[in-house]
Amino acid sequence: MSIVFKENLNFATAVGKIRALSARLFTPADWERLLTAKTVKDLARLLIETPYGRVISDTDSFDDIQHKLVYHLLSEMNEVEKLLPEREFLYYFRYKIDLGNIKRVLYGILSEKDVTLYSGGLIPLEILEGIKNSKDLESLRNLPYPWDILREIKEEPVLWTYYLEQAYFKGLIELSKKNRYTLLESLLVKQIDLENIKIALRIKTVNYPDRYRLFFYSGGTIEIKEYLRLLDTAFETWKDSEVVEKLGMGDYLDKPIVLEKKIEESLIELLSVSKYTAFGYEPILDYFFRKEIEHKNILFIFSGLEYRLPIQILRSGIRGL
Repeated sequence: MSIVFKENLNFATAVGKIRALSARLFTPADWERLLTAKTVKDLARLLIETPYGRVISDTDSFDDIQHKLVYHLLSEMNEVEKLLPEREFLYYFRYKIDLGNIKRVLYGILSEKDVTLYSGGLIPLEILEGIKNSKDLESLRNLPYPWDILREIKEEPVLWTYYLEQAYFKGLIELSKKNRYTLLESLLVKQIDLENIKIALRIKTVNYPDRYRLFFYSGGTIEIKEYLRLLDTAFETWKDSEVVEKLGMGDYLDKPIVLEKKIEESLIELLSVSKYTAFGYEPILDYFFRKEIEHKNILFIFSGLEYRLPIQILRSGIRGL
């Protein structure tokens, strides 16, 4: 898909702010320094010496850091959003918050456990809190577009997650086409392709039930029937298959941590074309995507230290290193 920049001089102020924020993103040298941490306390102390020192303390647990990073991202997004002439492209992140919240409500009701919801999505938090507290699963069917997909679903609630994720992709692709966000559409299409290869891997290697063959996402460049055909071949032949070769993931099929890293790095590379425009939404989308990846890296190192993973494994999972 060819990318056409949506030039708009009214983005100039927001893009200027984004350029300044981008200069504070971690470099490979920064990640190497964080990898010298031997414990989570060491990691927290190193992070306090970075711009995250305003956010993180050395007494934080994994959950504390996760929550603080989410709100850190949202606070930056809210500040930048005030400068934007249009903001629908940020639904890529806002819908993601809604998706996570709906999944948590669903999990909380099914497991009878308490769950924490995040502000920042498009669905008012009081609506989701009300559903969570009433434990009324059927209320989830009355959520607005794009989550209204649940109104048509006859499957048991434990399988609703797939349909919610499909609604996430479908809603954003429709929004991208409507607003001529070609870079966002390209990101989503590629993401669907890469998510589908992960689904195929789970079905093949984790021995998922046969009904999971229905749960590939539509909207990618590779037709779902190609993944189904791949499932009927020996795993040893996947590396040389046309599907895997097109996605460029053949060398990482048996290395889950590295596969996740390479998938996200390929999406970062796609977004890197945003550097060729100074007056559009593209650099802003690129920045917040990379900021999310930075947060994933921090959480990956934190959890890796908690589980005492070897330094080689930690290094192999850091995106951008």
